[in-house]
Amino acid sequence: MRDPSLRLIVDRLHGLRRKIYRCGEEGRKYRVEFLCLAFKHGLDGDLRHYRLWDEGWEELGERQWDTCFEMGDAESVIAEVVMHARQEDFLDAIRTYCNMPGAFERWLSYADKQSVLF
Repeated sequence: MRDPSLRLIVDRLHGLRRKIYRCGEEGRKYRVEFLCLAFKHGLDGDLRHYRLWDEGWEELGERQWDTCFEMGDAESVIAEVVMHARQEDFLDAIRTYCNMPGAFERWLSYADKQSVLF
């Protein structure tokens, strides 16, 4: 791993790698944590491009990343990730990830719909 200070973060992602497949509220909570950690610590590209897997953290790759959006609760997961990003100052990482026209605005709209509920 290039930056030893990230080892604990990657270890936590590795610990979440199977929990993200759980259904319901418990699984959603793990998917949100997984994505927040990845975005906040600049590891989203390393996950999606299997660099972490190649460095020894098996089962940390694109499949796990995609799972966070494929469990039937993607809008609520995205909404919560955006709310965390606003509070914890990693919204620019999401903006960079959402590189298709309108994608970033769509992510923000999910969070803004959710905030009306609270």
